[in-house]
Amino acid sequence: MPDPIPCALCGRSFAPSLLTKHHCLPRQKGGTCEDVELICSQCHGMVHATYTNATLATLYPTIDQLRQAPELSSFLRWVRKQPPTRRKRNRARRRKI
Repeated sequence: MPDPIPCALCGRSFAPSLLTKHHCLPRQKGGTCEDVELICSQCHGMVHATYTNATLATLYPTIDQLRQAPELSSFLRWVRKQPPTRRKRNRARRRKI
């Protein structure tokens, strides 16, 4: 089995096959394959449940900026305490930011 890799957003370790590619700068907004970070599906779902691609492109085009996003702070505090096996569906916000 390959060595675990940390999620670029929450830092929990996963097998490489369980991480998803997140385009920090969305492809529809000019992102390329160089704007990709590997994040877990739980974090990836929350990012896209919270933000539109336009918001990601203008306010959070890097993983470091996304890590500092105030709307994700409580989620990241919570998810860091969860085991990597935990799968919880993220509810979409009423209005994405």
